[in-house]
Amino acid sequence: MNGISLILCCHNSAKRLPETLKHIAAQRFTKSFVWEVIVINNNSTDSTKQTAQDIWRTLESPAPLNVFDETKSGLSFAREKGIQVAKYDILLWCDDDNWLCNTYVETAYEVMNANPSIGALGGWCEAVFEIEKPEWFDSQAKFFAVSKQGKQSGDITNKKGCVYGAGMVSRKSHAKQLQDLGFKQLLQGRTGKKLSSGEDTEYCYALRLVGYKVWYDERLYFKHFMTSERLSLNYVSRIREAMIRSNFTLWPYLDVLKGRYRSRFDFIKEAIQDMPRLLLRKTGALLFGTFEQKEQATRYFRLLKLRLFHYSEYRQNLESIRRWFAYYKE
Repeated sequence: MNGISLILCCHNSAKRLPETLKHIAAQRFTKSFVWEVIVINNNSTDSTKQTAQDIWRTLESPAPLNVFDETKSGLSFAREKGIQVAKYDILLWCDDDNWLCNTYVETAYEVMNANPSIGALGGWCEAVFEIEKPEWFDSQAKFFAVSKQGKQSGDITNKKGCVYGAGMVSRKSHAKQLQDLGFKQLLQGRTGKKLSSGEDTEYCYALRLVGYKVWYDERLYFKHFMTSERLSLNYVSRIREAMIRSNFTLWPYLDVLKGRYRSRFDFIKEAIQDMPRLLLRKTGALLFGTFEQKEQATRYFRLLKLRLFHYSEYRQNLESIRRWFAYYKE
């Protein structure tokens, strides 16, 4: 159906929802179209459900808000539920700490409605802080998905090639198409305090495989609220560790998109390239380096381990992608 469903996937979001819903209710429109707000209550143990309903009643928005429960913990399960219950084909994914600009919904609708070839659309954000902004934040901002996703509005399919899940716009019909092909995500997204990630990137790669575009529009702007518990270098290290693991899972997608295949020999060759020199340098960085140098060294050793001992996982994931993608090509 022609319209837009704004979906909030929430786990223990009661404290964050008031400001987020306030910005959603403040949307302004120059054209008439239908839209709805959906809150997916993902196994919360706080008052997320009641808070969402109570707050929305005070905001007097013309859009209906409905809350649906998803008892399976995990962002991927919450998103699946959102797709199932959405009334409209265009889906706007808003995190519980995203404060959308007041033209976000209309701009998202107009861009997607005007270009059916777009599979995933993203914008950009700036961080706002619960406490004083840490001195190190700007150098690590990209790990919090705080950045612009393109130099200018337009097609970024062959540039960045993906958009982050916060503020992403997609289509219910595309999700149904992938499901019918047998597509199943290798990455499941965040579950509770586990900082797994990359499921949004995987979805963008899957859309690209079946011919859809990834788009960026600089008019899609929001503020990303940073709570105090996230503002530590230890948290950054955990994010970066999770990203290394999820990016490894996504290597097969990039190889299929590029029409190449990496053998076990290729993995070993990549691992041992400049190994003596790099081992010495990275070990020194771990012992005596700055935070960034230690993180880069840690990344090197984690990738080394993956290349030396996890080729079978790469091959298994590659075959999983090839099965449903081959069905699409038929």
